[in-house]
Amino acid sequence: MNLSLEPFFFGKAATLRSTKNKGISTFECFTMNVHKPYILLTCFVCLVCTSWCFNSNIRLYSKKSYAATRLSMMTKTPLQGTAAKPYDKKKIVVFGAGGYLGSTIYGYLQRAASIYGTGISDVSSSPRAICATAVGSASLNTLLGRCFKLAFAGENFIRLTNMQEVESIKGRIKGYDAAIIGTVYQLETRPVTGGSYERTPNDKTLEFYLDDRSMVTQSIADDDMEIHLNIFQNTIDACKQAGIGHIVVIETPATLMTKPFAKIIDEAGINFTYIRSIGKLENTKMYTFEDGIQSDVNIEGFTLPSGYKMKGSGYEAWDWYESLGGVNVNKSENQILPREDLAAVVVQSLMSLDWGKSRYLNVSSNGFLTSSDIKKDGTTAVKKNLKSDREWCMNSDIIITKMNAVN
Repeated sequence: MNLSLEPFFFGKAATLRSTKNKGISTFECFTMNVHKPYILLTCFVCLVCTSWCFNSNIRLYSKKSYAATRLSMMTKTPLQGTAAKPYDKKKIVVFGAGGYLGSTIYGYLQRAASIYGTGISDVSSSPRAICATAVGSASLNTLLGRCFKLAFAGENFIRLTNMQEVESIKGRIKGYDAAIIGTVYQLETRPVTGGSYERTPNDKTLEFYLDDRSMVTQSIADDDMEIHLNIFQNTIDACKQAGIGHIVVIETPATLMTKPFAKIIDEAGINFTYIRSIGKLENTKMYTFEDGIQSDVNIEGFTLPSGYKMKGSGYEAWDWYESLGGVNVNKSENQILPREDLAAVVVQSLMSLDWGKSRYLNVSSNGFLTSSDIKKDGTTAVKKNLKSDREWCMNSDIIITKMNAVN
């Protein structure tokens, strides 16, 4: 069979002949006077362009999928939080973001929102920081700039809120999916920022910090439960009315009585993750997000069964707190737990744990990590040669694996 093709190379004809000779096909092309150098150059350009497009797609796919792969590769059970459906991005709000723990949580949320695979939203003013005055927002940005390499929360990400009024809180969090709340905040009397919610020029309010801020004159004692419970009750009521789907409650070291807070949570009927730190919380000097997890974090706890509050079962509000079972709450009381590690646990709980369930977690430390702690199974790991632009928190594998045990 003879085929004749007439391409566009300088008007010259090229003949393609297909023959069979001893079962082998032969290709004879461009036997006429065709400028072969131009043809070779054209083929080379096409090859380069094809290769560039292919490699670009591979790099784009790798960058997007890397985080999701890292989140799941160390786990034996599937992630059930926001990372389970990373395309369905959730909006998070942080109360008391002006405190050191609140600011660190917010910084980690910002980083998680910038990486595909976490399921944390970075649009529509998320994550959102709730403060009472401009002092809280300034404190937040000071820490973000220092610990998260010049990160910043603009005005559209911060809302100054009157924590004495449920309606004021509700209006600031409506449309968000989850909230991070403290039990007892560090409270400081401050003038209400002009243009926010002041009624007179001399109005004052309580700025609240989760859970510690240096150089603060504390205005309300930790044992003044009436004020602390009022702020907590208002926050929970606002979350319920705003349609918040899940709350993460952090029991701060200043919390002297847990039962009243547990009762408020139960009566609200919102699914929750209650996190209690065991041991002494300390800030790490000169910390940056590139330091990542610093200690061998230990996570113990349990998930409450569905319908645990059914009438007739004999259950009373807050019973879950007294039903610790085999959890050893006295373990590691003398160990230091970095606040940065606790902040990472809070953020990871949103990505790993099912929002449709409630649970109690104790977080402690088995000591600081050293280079001899490297293990590949995720039970204990230390800083590896990871790229910080692809990790929301360096060495988060440590807490991913341990957290799945209570999912």
